[in-house]
Amino acid sequence: MKKSNYLLSAIVACSIAIMSSCSSTDEDCHECHIALENQDGTETMWEISNSSGGEDFCADELITVEDPTYMHTVTDTLTSSDGVVLVPGEYGVSNGYEIHCEEHAHE
Repeated sequence: MKKSNYLLSAIVACSIAIMSSCSSTDEDCHECHIALENQDGTETMWEISNSSGGEDFCADELITVEDPTYMHTVTDTLTSSDGVVLVPGEYGVSNGYEIHCEEHAHE
């Protein structure tokens, strides 16, 4: 009987440890970028920052950014990895750009 209590306690402790090691903010945060589809089928991307200046968009802010009608305000000049400059302004579907975030469970 004591062995089964110890085993049950060990299983419960391990389960709690596993669940607490995966915080919900890690699962709900993703990097996003402004994307422009090029005529040759490639895509130009500019990394964007969240409202706090960080790389990851989380929770409600992530939901907002992933809305197809969202317009992202760029306040500083951005440069893509291939050297294309994006000047400050508003970017989104209404002017030919899209906001893409890393793939995750609800997509």
